[in-house]
Amino acid sequence: ARSAIEIVAHSGWETRLLSRLRANTVNQHTSQDTSNHANVKLVNFVAQDLECWIAATHKGTWRMLMVRHSSAGEVMAVIQYASTNSPPEKLKGILDRLEAFLKKKAEDGAIKLTSLFFQEYNNVSNRADDSIPLRLAWGAELFHERLLGLDFRISPSAFFQVNTRGAEVLNSLIREWASSSGTDVVLDVCCGTGTIGLCVAAGAAKVVGVEICEPAVEDAKKNTERNKVSNCVWLAGKAEDKIKEAIDGHVTEGSSCIAIVDPPREGLHWKVLKALRGATAIERIVYVACNHVNWIDQARQLCSPFDTRCEGVPFEPVKVCGVDLFPHTPHVELLSVFERGGTLARTRAKEEASTEDHMDQR
Repeated sequence: ARSAIEIVAHSGWETRLLSRLRANTVNQHTSQDTSNHANVKLVNFVAQDLECWIAATHKGTWRMLMVRHSSAGEVMAVIQYASTNSPPEKLKGILDRLEAFLKKKAEDGAIKLTSLFFQEYNNVSNRADDSIPLRLAWGAELFHERLLGLDFRISPSAFFQVNTRGAEVLNSLIREWASSSGTDVVLDVCCGTGTIGLCVAAGAAKVVGVEICEPAVEDAKKNTERNKVSNCVWLAGKAEDKIKEAIDGHVTEGSSCIAIVDPPREGLHWKVLKALRGATAIERIVYVACNHVNWIDQARQLCSPFDTRCEGVPFEPVKVCGVDLFPHTPHVELLSVFERGGTLARTRAKEEASTEDHMDQR
């Protein structure tokens, strides 16, 4: 799981990196592991003359501290910094001090830390591109997390849901709503480390995952081998370029394709939505959205017959559900299903039959 970290500057002379670990659980229940982490001050380190990064002015050094911890007790920290606003010798000295400080604290048992990474990032955007390298200072290169009986390896830059217990609820619902018959090909768009694809693989003829982050694709391949799953294929590249390739290469004539999409907060690029609308083999989309505001416009592009950017038969919304992966916050993971063609016709027929049975019982 990934924990929320706050970087707080004081008086211009010292930077305190304080861990503020949020309870990452579903249905407002706090896991014991997370509660224990929340009571630990992870870092209290004084770095003279180095300020926190200010996005508006592009000044400062400390940009981000990310902590990821697994249910097995592994803890990974990534410290991101800018190098353009301080003398190289001074910055190197302070980074060396910080590295030694954390290592000693970990060795003494004052903090629980199994690996430490540093990342130099000087671009103006908040999020570092996946191509920006990370330097392993010490410890393990990755850690593992278990989800629905499967074991996943997680690299420092790879996406994995912050709330493991909540993710089990979410992935169980995705597996149910995908409703694969065992003969369908599941297209896992924005597949990350393969979490969703591997969770639904048992009910599918084949899973084809697409992901732009190459390290995540490598994790997905290793996760497939580790869990002895034989019907998954993972493709690295932009989704708008790989969707047609995946369908042409893996969906045979007469078989159907179910797409599962789990994009970042900004949603799918309009070219990806266009590719999904234009792929006639896809008659069901299971959409996992962490930003319900952006999801509204995404749903419009999938469903509107008047959207000039997206050709192809429009989808129709069938059902939607929220999963509370982020308790005590206004955020929710939104799961929805869109269908068209014969798949939609069968769903509507089942709904009508169910309604008639209900009326007869009354």
